[in-house]
Amino acid sequence: MSSTTRREFIQRLLMASGAVLLSAPVLAATRSNILKAVHSSHDGKLTRLTFDLAQVPHYNVFKLSNPARLVVDLHDTANHSNLESLKRSGLFDNVRWAVHHDKTLRVVFDLPHQTSFDGASIDKHTGHLALDFTNSLVHHAVAKRHPVKRDIIVVVDPGHGGKDPGATGKYGTHEKNVVLEISRMLKRKLDNTQGFRVVMTRDKDIFIPLRQRVNIAHKHKADIFVSVHADACDDRSVKGSSVYILSNKGASSVMARRLAHRENNADLIGGVSLKNKGTMLAKVLLDLSQTGTISASSDLAHTMIRNLAENERVLHRKVERAAFAVLKSPDIPSALVETAFISNPTQEKKLRTKAFQNKIANALHDGIKSYCLANIPERNLIIS
Repeated sequence: MSSTTRREFIQRLLMASGAVLLSAPVLAATRSNILKAVHSSHDGKLTRLTFDLAQVPHYNVFKLSNPARLVVDLHDTANHSNLESLKRSGLFDNVRWAVHHDKTLRVVFDLPHQTSFDGASIDKHTGHLALDFTNSLVHHAVAKRHPVKRDIIVVVDPGHGGKDPGATGKYGTHEKNVVLEISRMLKRKLDNTQGFRVVMTRDKDIFIPLRQRVNIAHKHKADIFVSVHADACDDRSVKGSSVYILSNKGASSVMARRLAHRENNADLIGGVSLKNKGTMLAKVLLDLSQTGTISASSDLAHTMIRNLAENERVLHRKVERAAFAVLKSPDIPSALVETAFISNPTQEKKLRTKAFQNKIANALHDGIKSYCLANIPERNLIIS
């Protein structure tokens, strides 16, 4: 998989989530809005969250599936409320929020299987937005329940596999084999760290389509997704590690664009074409979910590249960006790590050694752990 095989970049969206747009009144706000507070009230199995806003909001509410989530967009709205308190309510698996570049405040609720969203309503006089939920297991006030601690779920994705060997070095080393070994080491290290549980997209030499890799992350409700690769280019003198995240606005460099094209073509090797997989749905999902997730992915990637730089030569100290299909997971911070250049004969030899594989796995482990300590909610075991 040298760069000579790379063709013009094909933009393909690989999504495992579905989206349903809920009808909601869109009421124009004449000035910037403020979310002052969020109140909850309970009546048996029914819960209402009331968003106390300074004025009638311009808003949208969406549902996402696999896993079930509710997304609330409050346009041109500043957050002055204590949204952190919603994480302790016990009603949701998690609650996240971020302010987008267009000043939209987005709040994402992870819904457990027993919690269903019943609808949204607006009070035109007070500007209050109400969200109604039903929890089939609740018999007392939800606020009195204590969230159950859980492990942080990390999905580790060894690139390529099976009929897709990935890049091949001068001495015949296949990318698919060395990244599988590094990923196995990373899994063992994280599994031995309190509060972490790792799911591998593959643990043997098999071909898995990019869409299925994304599906695995959604199925296991991953907190983060890390795809492990070994880079290649025509210039055999190039060496070093790098970390990439998703970009919806073009690649950050020519190399990033070519690399994204090469990795995205993995499905073409398996005979899978995804050109017609719901382009309108793709556009809606990207607009809804990925702007905030890209920010979290950037934090994850920066933490990993810093740890790699402390242990091994890196090609770029900054995080690169490109339209990697395997990173297009709504609400899951995701990064793609190029551990070394398998096209560089010296680095190819190092990639074959257990010592170098272990060094890379250690750096990734430390980066992932540092990111999770700083960003995963305190209810998780790793922070307790």
